[in-house]
Amino acid sequence: MNAPTPVAHWLRRFDKWAAPVLAATALGLLLAETLRPLRRRTRPRKERWPRNVGVAVPSSVGMRLALLPSMLGLAWLAQRRHLGLHREGLPVGVRLGLELLLLDYVAYTWHRLLHSPVLWRLHRVHHIDLDMDVTTAWRFHFGEMLASIPYRGGIPALLGVRPGTVVAYEGVFELCTAFHHSNWRLPFGLERSLVQVLVTPRAHGIHHSIVHRETQSNFGVVLTLWDILHRTLRLNVPQQQITIGVPSYPSAREQTIANLLLMPLQPPRPWERPNGAVPSRPEPPRPLHQLAE
Repeated sequence: MNAPTPVAHWLRRFDKWAAPVLAATALGLLLAETLRPLRRRTRPRKERWPRNVGVAVPSSVGMRLALLPSMLGLAWLAQRRHLGLHREGLPVGVRLGLELLLLDYVAYTWHRLLHSPVLWRLHRVHHIDLDMDVTTAWRFHFGEMLASIPYRGGIPALLGVRPGTVVAYEGVFELCTAFHHSNWRLPFGLERSLVQVLVTPRAHGIHHSIVHRETQSNFGVVLTLWDILHRTLRLNVPQQQITIGVPSYPSAREQTIANLLLMPLQPPRPWERPNGAVPSRPEPPRPLHQLAE
């Protein structure tokens, strides 16, 4: 029997270790957000969940069969050609820490690019969900997975991030995405401490607000460090004041699986309600970086 290629080896590791952990985490978060919900639901789960899963299936296939193999393949080629960090004799711990920071910064900057006019055609499929819970973490258009390959795969490869670090970070990336999209009400004191380092449900809930300046904040995936450094961190909005979604897509009836999959072919709508009103909110009196309940 032929030995597996390095890319196949790392994909098998992901399937063996990361996939079961991700599945167990998703089930745990679904239970946690059911028992301790953070925000009130506005739409029934039986309406949203089939649609989110229907969008998630081709997206998950795109991630596993295109995005992840491409990221690993590019990282392997860069390793063979001794690009970037492969030329440096860094200590093991320093090398690993630097690689993880680079991958997380690439994820942060890619998320900011997704809010640019061209890529927003794809990313709005994720944002127009009228509630937010763990299933929202899977509701990405498969085209977004494919579009991310040159950026999320190419830049780490050029910087010399090793394939093993890529596959490990991707597992963490998926875990954190499920966590901060969940509607789980963590104890406030715990989340206030945790959000100083990691993106949390309250922080990411603000990112899904229909108020535009709030959507243009909290782009981090794992660490809040990048939002702090780029001054895009906003924590001062109380959760019960947040309306989840995009104001120009208020109708649940038009969010069928077919419409969501075809949405990138349609021009984006202005950031306003159908009647032309633009959602706004007075700036809360508390500082931007002070977490609100």
